Amino acid sequence: MNRSARLCHFVLSVQRTVPWFTLAYIFFILLVLAGCTTRQEYTTMRHGLDSINERNRNDEAFTANDVQPYVDYFDRHGEPNDRLLAHYLLGRAYHDHGEAPMALQCYQQAIECADTLSEDCDFAQLSKVYGQAGHVFYNQRLVHQQLPIINKAIEYALIAKDTLTAMSHYWQKYNIYEEADSPSIAISIIDTLALWYKNQDKIQLYARAKGRAVYSLLHTNENKKAKEYMNIYEQLSGLFDNEGNIEAGREIYYYYKGLYYLNVNTLDSAEFYFRKELNTGKDYNNQNGGALGLAKVYEQRYQPDSAAKYYKYAYAMNDSMYAQMTTSEVERMQAMYDYTRHQETARKAERKAERARTGIVTILAVGLVILAIGAFFYQQYRNKKKAEIQLLNNDYGRALLEYNKLSAELERMKQQDGSLIFDKQQEVEELKARLQAYQAALQTNGTSQQLSVFQESSIMQTFRTKSRVSPQTPLPTETEWKRLVSQFSRSLPYAYAALGRDVILSTNELRVCILLLSGFKIADVAVLLDTSPQSITNLKARANNKLFGENSASTLERNLMNSVGLA
Repeated sequence: MNRSARLCHFVLSVQRTVPWFTLAYIFFILLVLAGCTTRQEYTTMRHGLDSINERNRNDEAFTANDVQPYVDYFDRHGEPNDRLLAHYLLGRAYHDHGEAPMALQCYQQAIECADTLSEDCDFAQLSKVYGQAGHVFYNQRLVHQQLPIINKAIEYALIAKDTLTAMSHYWQKYNIYEEADSPSIAISIIDTLALWYKNQDKIQLYARAKGRAVYSLLHTNENKKAKEYMNIYEQLSGLFDNEGNIEAGREIYYYYKGLYYLNVNTLDSAEFYFRKELNTGKDYNNQNGGALGLAKVYEQRYQPDSAAKYYKYAYAMNDSMYAQMTTSEVERMQAMYDYTRHQETARKAERKAERARTGIVTILAVGLVILAIGAFFYQQYRNKKKAEIQLLNNDYGRALLEYNKLSAELERMKQQDGSLIFDKQQEVEELKARLQAYQAALQTNGTSQQLSVFQESSIMQTFRTKSRVSPQTPLPTETEWKRLVSQFSRSLPYAYAALGRDVILSTNELRVCILLLSGFKIADVAVLLDTSPQSITNLKARANNKLFGENSASTLERNLMNSVGLA
């Protein structure tokens, strides 16, 4: 029995003996205490969510299972900012475990949770959600989908006055245009970033931003500007030693510098930097760049043998680089395939919904006629049932009065005349049997009528539809399952109480019992729960054991019907 049910039971039990004003005062106190408990629970859950967020900031590992309880709680009890953060952290967990489609789905749900019209909206957090979604699209090479996402990330970061985060999103935007081979736009973005770093007196970051633009400038033959940016990069970035050597891992810069000298036809300097890259950068990318640069130098010197030698080596390094990338590329393509499959599923659902809307227009008139006829006959049936139940109540009331009268008379006779006691006892027993019969009839008729109301509810129609159609039909959502249980508890409170009177059923065991009581077959229940009929049989057996102490699945339906008075 939950807290609300216990509270109601307490009020009903004392209302006959406690004055109404005292009862109202007690009820008020209980509500205050209940509110305190809820607030304490919220504070505890929010503290736990903030703890996971702190782990996320520190790049500490956590899983979807760590976050899911907070998502479930704040979806029911949280504010928009709570739900925004919970769904974002769930997406981060999926992303860290390589599940790109699930991460994107969580980020989208987080975005939908944000109330951007509210002054309290956490725009800084919303910007981070868009930024992480952009990273997923970039990793999948879906730059066209990434661009509008990053623009939103920048917009909300600026609204939150979080300029540092906005600049980090600008770097993503630069990568998009660089990837899309749009060097002019990429250069303008770099210049924006460099100016901001300079105004913030972040000189090293300013110089490094300038260095990132060198290759795009050479690509557009802006050699003079490229030379200016290279000088700033080398002098102010803090990445070079006194002899002009860049720090390990950044040797690709020698390739850019060699390209510059190749563009201005200073072949000796170009050869120097290409050889320097070849000698210091040992990975396939640098080996390929250095060899390709030397091949171009020898080509301009009209030395075909040497040019062919380095072209051949460059192609060999390119093949090795390609082979090295194959495994990760296959994994990326698989993730992209999964994402595309999710999109296709969504599109199919949309097409099915569109066909359903079109069909509704066609059958609306017929449906209204059928509904009107059905409503008429149903109302006749309800009126008849109400009349029958009223008659039973009247008979029951009269029998109860007579039973109480005879019981009192029997007590008097025990004290006055023992000779008539036996006859009166027989009469009392007969009346008691009649009372029990009236109670059984009232319970059966009332429960049957309540079950009829439940079976005609809109949520039951939804479940019937989803149990019969093709496998492509979406499964019931968690919201729809909650609506089903809520409708059942309102329509058949006696039956709902019977399912949880002495034991606690699992979520799926409760769902199976409700569906079986509602007339669903095992195959239909398996479809709705997205599992096998054997799994449903196992759930039935466990529920039967908990509720009725029987280890068999086959008797659950009969026991359920008996327990709620429908047998």
